[in-house]
Amino acid sequence: MNKILVAALLLALTVSSRAAALPSGAELKKLTDQSLLSFNSAVQKADFTDFYKSTAELWQKQTTPDKLKAIFQSFIDRKFDMEGVIKKRVPTFEPAPAMDADGFMVVNGAYNVDGDSLTFRLQYYSEGGAWKVAGINVHFQNAPEKRQEVPSEAEVKKLTDNTLLSFNSAVQSQDFGAFYKSIAKLWQEQTTADKLKDAFKTFIDQKFDIGSVVKNVKPAFQPPPAINSDGLLVVPGSYPIKPDKLDFVLEYLNEDGAWKLASINVKANKAAKDGDDDGE
Repeated sequence: MNKILVAALLLALTVSSRAAALPSGAELKKLTDQSLLSFNSAVQKADFTDFYKSTAELWQKQTTPDKLKAIFQSFIDRKFDMEGVIKKRVPTFEPAPAMDADGFMVVNGAYNVDGDSLTFRLQYYSEGGAWKVAGINVHFQNAPEKRQEVPSEAEVKKLTDNTLLSFNSAVQSQDFGAFYKSIAKLWQEQTTADKLKDAFKTFIDQKFDIGSVVKNVKPAFQPPPAINSDGLLVVPGSYPIKPDKLDFVLEYLNEDGAWKLASINVKANKAAKDGDDDGE
């Protein structure tokens, strides 16, 4: 999903026009980088105090750090971080920086890197021989997320086998510590090893052991594994063993390029005496 955000704060103030020499290309790049990195730092800290102090005094008289934070709250909420884009690329300035009729230097430009795009419009006012920010308009767009692809059948089988053997080991040892460490960070934040043990207590009580099944029988995936609208790899299937049958639905989340377990549902049809067991 593309993340696009536009925020702007421009100074509406008429001041007497006065001559001021435009910075050189190198000076302009340095000035732009510093302004946007300072702005980005304020977003990351959710604190605009330092950024406020770096702006022109005439702007400071019209706003406060808290007002600036409120204006750019959407950047904070969406955790936008533009530092990598700013540091990896030299900005292009178009149209060329120029002085407007009110004595402000207007700087328009963009950074583009790896699909991320940062466009900006900055206004500077010369105070004490230094250019100070007097207005800022920022448009930041993350690169579109690459669509996840369903792993090959061999990869899905390996993933399934590893997951269920790890789960079975936790049941046999009555210790879900190692299993907990292997699951997605997102799931780890919602549970604990002890909570997992409690959730699967029925498996422990019934001495549920699927080790030999997983190692010796090839799973059948039906319907085929697919990636749902939430980006989860959903793997439904079963191990067709007679007279028993082991059904499962596993969901995986791609974290740092690796599929990590995000939920597990296992159902053992082991004759009438055992009934069904379900997991999280």
